[in-house]
Amino acid sequence: MPRPAIVNIAFWLVIAGAALLLAGGLLGLTSAFGTPRSSFSPDLSDGEVRSIVIMRGGISALLVLSGVALSFLAGRARNGDLRFRRSTVWLSASLVALVFVLTLLAPFSITPVALFGIVPVAIGATLFMRPAASDFFLEAK
Repeated sequence: MPRPAIVNIAFWLVIAGAALLLAGGLLGLTSAFGTPRSSFSPDLSDGEVRSIVIMRGGISALLVLSGVALSFLAGRARNGDLRFRRSTVWLSASLVALVFVLTLLAPFSITPVALFGIVPVAIGATLFMRPAASDFFLEAK
């Protein structure tokens, strides 16, 4: 059975979002550890500044790894493997929830590039679950 267009569209949306997550994570990593102390408020102690830098770096590293994992899973899902489609959707949903919560609780920890990267990931994951795509995955078994 030929691959439906909705699966191709979903794949490319997830790949574009994963690339934005990867870029946002790399940007966050470089800015987290390259930020001078003078850019923080003088009211913050050195320990608080260190905690902020470590948290931003950790979240950015998590976004980089998630972008790479999402790219891999979406590539395997595009070939018709139902397990990888499920994994792609679950990872996408988890990332959307994580970025949403982090944006609300710690807005300094998410770069705008990564925030914009969540939109195509969410749309692509939704398209992977549409009935036309589900039929493809069920028949490709």
